[in-house]
Amino acid sequence: MSGSNDLNPAAKRSPLQKRLYLAGAVVLLAGLIAAAIIYAMAPAPDSAVAMYSIADPRYQIELQRIGGNAAVLMAQFHQWFDGLWHGTALAYTVAVLGALLAGACFFIGYFFAGEEPQT
Repeated sequence: MSGSNDLNPAAKRSPLQKRLYLAGAVVLLAGLIAAAIIYAMAPAPDSAVAMYSIADPRYQIELQRIGGNAAVLMAQFHQWFDGLWHGTALAYTVAVLGALLAGACFFIGYFFAGEEPQT
């Protein structure tokens, strides 16, 4: 035991890398907490939304007649994307975005591992 820091990998990290790892952990924790709160507070789905949605065959036929298949596909995509920002789907979206942002912080921090720590 010569007192070297070979056994402690945290001693080899630069201050920037430590900050990025800490930021990633904070973002992940905040995202998961926010997603849990949103999920708990989300209202029940509205039946009127389902009744007047793109799934109505009359709407799809009229939209296809006016704009073609591309208009129907774009309307379906728009409805899916709009649905990500309401109710329980918003909770899942916030959790995934928080995890992706935290992963980006960890990934960027990993590349600073090659730098020499400033002592």
